[in-house]
Amino acid sequence: MKTMTKFSLFAALLAGATSPALAQTSSTTTTGTTTILQPVTIAQNNALAFGSIVRPTSGSSTITIGTGADTVTTTGSALVAGGIKSRARYTVSGEGAQVVSVTMPATFNLSKAGATDLPVTLTRNPAGNLTLSGTAGTTGTASLDVGGSFPITSTTVTGDYSGTFTVSVAYN
Repeated sequence: MKTMTKFSLFAALLAGATSPALAQTSSTTTTGTTTILQPVTIAQNNALAFGSIVRPTSGSSTITIGTGADTVTTTGSALVAGGIKSRARYTVSGEGAQVVSVTMPATFNLSKAGATDLPVTLTRNPAGNLTLSGTAGTTGTASLDVGGSFPITSTTVTGDYSGTFTVSVAYN
């Protein structure tokens, strides 16, 4: 009897091992989304202009235009003699309420043939990211102001200096 029970148990196990396994399936539904934004743009309202500067009679001076006003200041004995003076001003436009990052160099050079470049250190306001006015679905704007400063000496070559720098904006 013991042998028969062992045989029946063995036969049952063997029958179970040869029967097909049951397949299991599972599924889920996934949602896809997107947000369409207006292109972000930047427009220059004013160029960076330091005006006409009388170099110092001796030593060195620093010429500065801030981001808060179109006023040029000097240290040392250099003088502001007139001419067009303005901080660089920009209007950034795009999808309302969006955050925009600004990329620009920390410095650029004002150059004149036959003279040593004048390295301009740039500052901007606001210093961080911009948040466009308005709400999603409307056009928003933000202002960006850029000022700068550079050193001159009593031996800086006289004449017209110029240079360029690029300001870029992108959605975060």
